[in-house]
Amino acid sequence: MSEILMELMILQSIIGYCFVVANTLIGISNIRDLNNMKGDIKLIKFHKWYGRVELFIFYAVTIQCFYLFDSYINNPNLYRPSELWAHAWIGGITAFCLVTLKLVVAKFKKDEIYKYGQIFGPLGVIGWSISYWTSIYMYYNVKINYYPITLNLIPESFLWAAIVPILGGICLFLIALFKKSTFGKTEKMRNLHGVAMILHGITFGYESSAKELVGTPVLYKYVFPKTYEFLERYAEKIGLDMKELKNYNLNEAMEIAIRKFENIGMAEKLKVKWVSETEFTVESINCSTAVVRSYMKPEELTNSICPWGILAATIANVVTGKNIELNPSEFNEIGAVTKLKIVEKEY
Repeated sequence: MSEILMELMILQSIIGYCFVVANTLIGISNIRDLNNMKGDIKLIKFHKWYGRVELFIFYAVTIQCFYLFDSYINNPNLYRPSELWAHAWIGGITAFCLVTLKLVVAKFKKDEIYKYGQIFGPLGVIGWSISYWTSIYMYYNVKINYYPITLNLIPESFLWAAIVPILGGICLFLIALFKKSTFGKTEKMRNLHGVAMILHGITFGYESSAKELVGTPVLYKYVFPKTYEFLERYAEKIGLDMKELKNYNLNEAMEIAIRKFENIGMAEKLKVKWVSETEFTVESINCSTAVVRSYMKPEELTNSICPWGILAATIANVVTGKNIELNPSEFNEIGAVTKLKIVEKEY
């Protein structure tokens, strides 16, 4: 049974390492400036899904290794320099720590991934690599000499086990590039994204000037309502009928609107979370125009509001017929979170 499981683990490792190679190539293609990936929604999605697959396989194989560990506990090669020792302690524990470190940063410290991705990305690759290469080295130089291949699911030579994930990773990388090149290829889509990028930068410029000239309270009271009017007209250009949204409750209307903007690639994901009956937040994840903020100083974003917050306020205003107060957005490297409140008062 352990021989069959070991062979299946090698097969899983080969498949997983294909995704490691693919994600490494995606990273290398953007290594000079990770900000280039911001706004490239399709490539980001491939990068994420490839990463999820490789992590799932890595931890699945790790669990299986723990299952087999008991059968090697009395093996003297486990405690002295050998193929088994190298895989268990270096390819096992060290690799697990490196991959987990990269996972924690990617999951909970997204800003650091963009700032220090050149460091954390390679750490994950190194972890996966030493785990993979020590495992196939041990298998082909030790295990296979004593036990025959039982399922014939993996290459019969070390050379093939080394080449297959490289070729598979290149194929997955090319698929990502091909899908990226065909996504949003129409002229209309390119124009929409280009206009959005320019408007995003101009909006922050006018916000900064308005705050200096008239102060933040006046900005919220007079400037944003006029922005609402423009956004109502802009929404029609992407097939979103603001008047039709009145037929839905606010939750349904928000869902319809954010799905529309996700479908045209303006953001990977938009999240609406209700804090109370009258307060909610809008979070943009991998916004296609986040790259604009990469070239702004932190103080230039103080008291600024993300356009997604303004858009959400527009929808809420249309659907409820009530005024909307917006708090300054909390910006990060790939998006922002904006808190909104529905109020009864008239300006």
